[in-house]
Amino acid sequence: MAESEREDKSYAVLMIDDDEDDFILVKEALESQGLNVDLYWAKDGDEAMNFLFRRGGYANARTPDLILLDLNMPGKDGFEVLMDLKAHGGLRKIPVVILTSSRDQKSVSRGYHVGASSFMLKPLSFDEMANAMQSLCEYWFAMVQLPKSSAGPARKTVKKAPKSPDSTTLGPLQRGFPSEKR
Repeated sequence: MAESEREDKSYAVLMIDDDEDDFILVKEALESQGLNVDLYWAKDGDEAMNFLFRRGGYANARTPDLILLDLNMPGKDGFEVLMDLKAHGGLRKIPVVILTSSRDQKSVSRGYHVGASSFMLKPLSFDEMANAMQSLCEYWFAMVQLPKSSAGPARKTVKKAPKSPDSTTLGPLQRGFPSEKR
């Protein structure tokens, strides 16, 4: 079994964004679609690097199957995070979707130039975000054939998370590592 894939066939998504409201919107959008996704949050580029390189409290962190990356963050910005990711052999194959409110064409060009897989404007409404997350997950986890990597083989299907009678959550939709209390 791939380290990024749990027995329940969930997918790991790391969101790197300094805006907690945006994280909550994405989390709730994923939940509303019933997707079997474990969403992790890094509030800045430095925390993302600790998560991805399994430093400090992230020694047992899952390798994400997809990264959602904001560009404008304090400290290490999204471009710097992307360059660091693409320079590391074990991480460069992870798809990175820039999810930003910037419409600047120079940012779009630079994002693709340094290795972004996609560039997506942040939807403004909940319904638009829910639809965008559904499409994003279907595309990256069901339609695309990705190269095999240490993160595991390409996936064939995206399954909706089973609804438990007492819970509507999808898994560790939280900041940081699954065992970390929030």
